[in-house]
Amino acid sequence: MPVVKSAKLRERYLDQILRNRNRMLTADEIRMELNRRLGTDISRSTLYSDLSYMKEEYGAIIAKNHRNQLFYEDPEFSIEKAPLTEEDKKLLDMAASIFKIFSSSPMLSKFEKTINKIITGSSITKSERTKMDCIQPENTHSDIGVKYIEPILNAILENQAIEIEYKKVGQDPDVKVISPYILKEISGHWYLIGFDNNKSNLIKNYALDKILSVKVSKQPYHYEHNFDAGQFFKYSFGIYHNYNDKPQKIKLEFKEPYINQLINYPLSPYQTHTLSKDGKKLTVNLELYESYEIVSEILKYGASVKVISPASLVKKIKEIAEEIIKGYK
Repeated sequence: MPVVKSAKLRERYLDQILRNRNRMLTADEIRMELNRRLGTDISRSTLYSDLSYMKEEYGAIIAKNHRNQLFYEDPEFSIEKAPLTEEDKKLLDMAASIFKIFSSSPMLSKFEKTINKIITGSSITKSERTKMDCIQPENTHSDIGVKYIEPILNAILENQAIEIEYKKVGQDPDVKVISPYILKEISGHWYLIGFDNNKSNLIKNYALDKILSVKVSKQPYHYEHNFDAGQFFKYSFGIYHNYNDKPQKIKLEFKEPYINQLINYPLSPYQTHTLSKDGKKLTVNLELYESYEIVSEILKYGASVKVISPASLVKKIKEIAEEIIKGYK
């Protein structure tokens, strides 16, 4: 029998033995019972190694009575439905927020029910909880800044201000104290959105790949009572957000091969569109801040898109197109 399979089988038998309060056994008796069930001869050190693993991996609390008989301290405990620690629950809360990408799908309610079962320890085994590879989002090829996600997310959940060392390209590092509100991923890049406690007194965004260090600050956490995380990026395409700017009403005209794509995958949750009678043109209406990000998105569609308005965006796209043409002369 393969080593891993044999170890898992021993765990399962050990679990059954330790749960049985009607027939409690000493360590030697447990070893003999395992040998009988497995048809093999395991050593005393292997047994104690298995017991230590169960304590570490599953949080099993194994007690011993005056007769040196071993048993689970909690009569309801089983490694097949091991209760979660507070850290496990916090991680599941994080996972639940990630599953919000399925908010328009009936799948979300199924995930929520499963997570609730896991948290309560009901009928979901630990082995079942490890089968998380059935959904595979696109992976970024860089892990720069990713190590700061956990401490920042903890600070958001605990309402703690953080002190970050932040370095923009070509500038010296700067120490900032931020009250963090949102962690946002855009095209594989992570950003922190938070209140600048010391300087601008504004809510700003910070690229995680420019952060050099993160630690909890002694300053109090700033609550921005008018801040709405769900609406903050309503007029943003990408990360850009500026309180001094007003969103622009943008009208674009698309032709094939992108019509179905823009209908099924809108550029914004608030996009409206109209398909021409002959089905050859799709007029898309957006209300967004005019930023380099929306400009880059428009250019991505090449000759299959035409900017109708505003005039400032039409001019910008024309100028970029002319510069592109010059580069090929």
